[in-house]
Amino acid sequence: MSDFSDHWLALRADADSRARADQLLTPLCAGWQGPRQVLDLGAGTGANLRHLAPRLGGEQHWCCVDHDAHLLACLPARTAVWATQAGHRLSHQGDRLRIDGPNWHCRVQRRRLDLAAGGWSGMGIGPGLNGQEPLAPPQGLAALRLPPGGLVTASALLDLVSAAWLQTLLGRCHAARCRLLFALTYDGRCRLSPPHPDDALVRDLVNQHQRLDKGLGPALGPTAVATAAAWCRGLGLQVVVAASDWSLGADEPALQQALISGWCDAARWLAPHLTPRLAAWRRLRGRQVRAGMLGIQVGHQDLIALPAARPSLNPLPLTDSARTDM
Repeated sequence: MSDFSDHWLALRADADSRARADQLLTPLCAGWQGPRQVLDLGAGTGANLRHLAPRLGGEQHWCCVDHDAHLLACLPARTAVWATQAGHRLSHQGDRLRIDGPNWHCRVQRRRLDLAAGGWSGMGIGPGLNGQEPLAPPQGLAALRLPPGGLVTASALLDLVSAAWLQTLLGRCHAARCRLLFALTYDGRCRLSPPHPDDALVRDLVNQHQRLDKGLGPALGPTAVATAAAWCRGLGLQVVVAASDWSLGADEPALQQALISGWCDAARWLAPHLTPRLAAWRRLRGRQVRAGMLGIQVGHQDLIALPAARPSLNPLPLTDSARTDM
């Protein structure tokens, strides 16, 4: 799967938190009784945990899954800093964490899992995340343990996965009566201010690049939310989608510059013959970032899907017509 550095995840954290469509948490949590079991896919250093746990409330049990042992190893330290700043209490219980807030508490375990393979790496996080011994080889989605009646969530993941991968996940979540929350999925919209004639060229090339294989098969890219929503409705789930756009101003130059550089690299990879034109666009946008003159909006969407009152018997469609009706 596409790699994310600790630096990139930290760089985008504030923009992610501001953008998220937290109004969806009210219907997500409606009628959710008992301890809240949460499976976080592609958890990285725990940003999704830190955003959601105080908002979900009550007793929570989290399993944070990622294929990257380094990111999972960073999760306790990142979460400890956040907990201290927010006035929460964090304690270690062996390899697990416990976080206590004013009206909530959660226990957190980490599991290393390659979502592109098949099988668990073990019962716990395994040695290695604490530097003791190497981890067992990560394995994958086929043996993923879903929390029956719980929540399966992911942030900035859905646009990286393939249609077949998503079909498998949704089918299993439906069978387990899971609630779903997919946050911050890129939807193909980018707007820069002031505009430039080559903005559309860069955006279109980036969106083509987003459809390439990120390790889980040909990625859904900007079609991910529309595809997931259509398939969830086909399963009889109740679906709500809301915008969660990034809005980046002059006070976030590092994130702006990282986006400009990443977009230009992706566009040049697909269209090397346009390198001089893309380089000129990059230089101009870089000067605007440094001068505090650039605004960037990046389109994202959050999606929740909730089990219906009675399970649907409809099969999950995976047809060309299902894909083109977006």
